[in-house]
Amino acid sequence: MGTITTDRVKRPLAALLLVAALGAPAAALPDDPAAEAASEAAVPCTCSADCVRQIHYGSVCVEKRCQPYDDSWSLLDWVGLAREAKGTPPPFVLLPAILPAIGYNPAMGALFGVTGTLGMYLGPATTTTISNMQAVALYSTMNQLTIQVSTTVLTARNEWELQGDWRFLLFNQKSYGLGTGPQAMSAVAFVEDFNLVRLHETVLRNVWADLYLGLGYRLDAYYGVQAKAMDLDSPSPVVDPGYAYSVAYGFNPGQQVLSGASLAVLYDSRDSTIDPYRGIYGSATFTVNPTWLGSSLASTGMEAQFRAYVPLSDDVPRNVLGFWLFYRGISSGAAPYLTLPSIGWDQKNRTGRGYVQGRWRGTQELYGEVEWRFRITNNGLLGGVVFANAETFASPAFQATGPGWSYGSEKVGLMQFIRPAGGVGLRFMMNRDSRTNVSLDFALGESSFGVWFNAGEYF
Repeated sequence: MGTITTDRVKRPLAALLLVAALGAPAAALPDDPAAEAASEAAVPCTCSADCVRQIHYGSVCVEKRCQPYDDSWSLLDWVGLAREAKGTPPPFVLLPAILPAIGYNPAMGALFGVTGTLGMYLGPATTTTISNMQAVALYSTMNQLTIQVSTTVLTARNEWELQGDWRFLLFNQKSYGLGTGPQAMSAVAFVEDFNLVRLHETVLRNVWADLYLGLGYRLDAYYGVQAKAMDLDSPSPVVDPGYAYSVAYGFNPGQQVLSGASLAVLYDSRDSTIDPYRGIYGSATFTVNPTWLGSSLASTGMEAQFRAYVPLSDDVPRNVLGFWLFYRGISSGAAPYLTLPSIGWDQKNRTGRGYVQGRWRGTQELYGEVEWRFRITNNGLLGGVVFANAETFASPAFQATGPGWSYGSEKVGLMQFIRPAGGVGLRFMMNRDSRTNVSLDFALGESSFGVWFNAGEYF
C-alpha cells in the first residue's frame, strides 16, 4: 500500500472500484470540496459553541475560525500510509482500514484472516453521508470459514440508501434452546454444524428530509445442518433443541430456508455511517416469506430499531453517548430454528457483547444498549468506551416426540427474563478520514466473559 492520492486523474478509478463493490450507481464528480471547507472556515468564532450554533455539531473553533473536527493522528499516519491532505476528504477517495485478524472470539476460538472497513463519499461531504463496506474473511480453530460483506451506501445528496448483508459460512455454533428463561440459562450446549448462504439487500429512496421508503429481499439458506452429540437411540436419549423444534413445527432438520420480500421505512439523520457524532437512526421492516419464494414454511416477520447519538462536548465531538434499541420477531407462521432472532446475528454481528453468538434465541427478541464513547489522547489516536446492554427473548411452548424420545420447551414471555451484560473497551484510530477505529472490548455477561476485536464501532 502507498499514500492515497487525491488528484482528479486517479480519483475516478478508486470511485469505480468501490461503486462496483458496493452496488451504488456511478455519479458525476461534484463540486470541489475544498471550496466548501473554505466556506466553513470563513465563519469566525470565539469558542466551539459558536460553531455548533452557526453550523452544526462537529464543527469546532480553531484559531478563531470554524472548521470540521479532525483527529490529528491515526495508525495509518503511524505507518506512513495516511492521506497526505488534511480535512474532510473529497468525493470518491477510497478510505481503507484493513487489518489482519489474528485473535480470539468467544464463538469461534482462535482465528486468523482479514477484516476491514472501506469508506467513501459518493458526493460532497456537506450534502452526502459517508458510505461504508465492512468485509470479513476468517478461518478459526473450530473449522469455521466466514466470508461476509455488509454495506451501507448513500448516493450523492443522500438520494438513495442501500443496505446489504451477504454471507457464506461453513460454520458450527452452540445451541441452548429458546428464550431467556431458566431452561435456556441452565441448558447444556449442543454444537450444531451448518452451512449458510445469506443474501439480504434493501434499496431505499429518500422521500422527504431524512425519511426513506424502500423494498428488499432476504434469503437465509441453511444446509448440512447436523447436531453433534445428539443420540436418540440410547436408553437416555439426548435431544438437540433445534432438532426438536424442527420436528415439532414440521421443518426438515437438515435443511432450512427463509426467503422473502420486505417493505422498509427508514429515518437516518446521522452524520456518519461508520462513527456518528450526532443524529438519529430509526427503521422498521416487514417481511413476507412465502413458500413460492423458497421458504420452508410460510411466515411473516417484523424488525425495528432506534439509535440516537447525544453530543457531550462541543470541543471534542467524538465524545458521545449512544443509545440502541432493537426488536425482531416472527409475527405469523413459523420460521426455521436457525433463522429465528438470535444474539449476534444482526447485520453486523454487533448485538450481545458479553455473550457468545447464538447464546440467546427465540421467536421474539428485544435488545437495548447504551455506550459512552470518549477520546483519551489529545491527538485522537486512543479512545475508550464504557457500555451496558440487556436482552430478552420469547419462546413458545411446544412438545416434540419420536421413537423412544421426547422434548418439551417452556413458554417464556418477551419481558419475563432479562439478561444483562456490560464492559469497557479501547479504540485505536485506524483512519481519521473515515473515523474508523479498531475496537478491543472486554465484556461480562451472566456466567460469561469474552474479548471482542473488530474494525469500527458497534452501532
